[in-house]
Amino acid sequence: MSTLSGKKIAEMVRDGKLKIDPFDHQMIQPASYDLRLGPKILASALPSEKCGTVIELTKSKPSFLINFGQMVGVLSLEKIQLPLDICGRFGIRSSFARRGLNAFGGLQLDPGWRGRLNMNFLNVGPEPITLTLHDPLFSVEFQRLEEPAGSEYNGPYQDQNDFTADQYDYILKARDTSLAEFPVLKDQVSRFSSQMDELLEGLREGRFTE
Repeated sequence: MSTLSGKKIAEMVRDGKLKIDPFDHQMIQPASYDLRLGPKILASALPSEKCGTVIELTKSKPSFLINFGQMVGVLSLEKIQLPLDICGRFGIRSSFARRGLNAFGGLQLDPGWRGRLNMNFLNVGPEPITLTLHDPLFSVEFQRLEEPAGSEYNGPYQDQNDFTADQYDYILKARDTSLAEFPVLKDQVSRFSSQMDELLEGLREGRFTE
């Protein structure tokens, strides 16, 4: 297999052999293409919340802040359609990964696949991370097969345009202790430790004797 150059990606899109909609020449990289963040986000619950939230980014509210330990599901703005002689591999852009945003999801795009990219992200970095509508978020490499595949991908993620039912259930409804709970637990432990110190100090000074 050979990886397509940015020039070849643009050529195939122009000729209709590879479909990226909407296509933006500014997203072309030397040997990959950057896909942008779409408007819909699934956000897991914070410690003060009972359940997660479906977020709709708009021009008036284009950004969402991912807190430490929070998981979000994201979709690409663009839809892709691969021909039978092209497969793809994708992941999160390094500028987000270096700040502690971990990505979970299938990395392989099979020949003939159609749909939007779908991934779950978890913030394990020291600071909140901002996602903004239409930010370049995914990086996709396209590779040409030695010969076309015998048939197109026909699995459950064909024509994917939204999150899966499992994602809705897991991200929005899960309330088990997660990384997002750790700052709260840390504060609670700190307060308990202070109370114990005060109690021990009082016992030493005889303040609690009859």
